[in-house]
Amino acid sequence: MSSLNKYLKSFIDFHEGLLNRIIHIVGFALIGVGIAEKSLLFVAVGGITQELGHFYQYAKTKKAKDNPLNGLKSQSLFAIPLFILIVLYIVLTK
Repeated sequence: MSSLNKYLKSFIDFHEGLLNRIIHIVGFALIGVGIAEKSLLFVAVGGITQELGHFYQYAKTKKAKDNPLNGLKSQSLFAIPLFILIVLYIVLTK
């Protein structure tokens, strides 16, 4: 398995648990509103909300694989660049 596929699988596996997924959906909705309204505040609150889903999952399970710090490598490849593009879009088109 290529390392990119490995990180993608890790990224997807990191989002287990019903409440964790619901928290992420709320975060995505806030980011969507932020994009539509060109509001950095909504985008930031949406991103923070999604991260709270990771912390909730870790607090609930106490499993090392759910530790939010374990997801940093896969997030740096997928989520962080997307977040940067969204922020740039809002800043440059406002």
